[in-house]
Amino acid sequence: MNAMSSSSDAALDTYADAALALHFPALSGEAAVRVKAQFARIAQLAAPVLAYPVDASDEPAPVYRP
Repeated sequence: MNAMSSSSDAALDTYADAALALHFPALSGEAAVRVKAQFARIAQLAAPVLAYPVDASDEPAPVYRP
């Protein structure tokens, strides 16, 4: 594991702890571990999208209307 993912993991863990303390202060430790695992999965899914280079000249995608 590189330093970047380690610091990202620490930031995600800190964020999840703060969010859980604010919104679900009575949540059990076991449940908090499961929530943190979900946050980690969401971060893994979002990483490729967030890594895609986009600048101000890129056009937005059209709106889908069924």
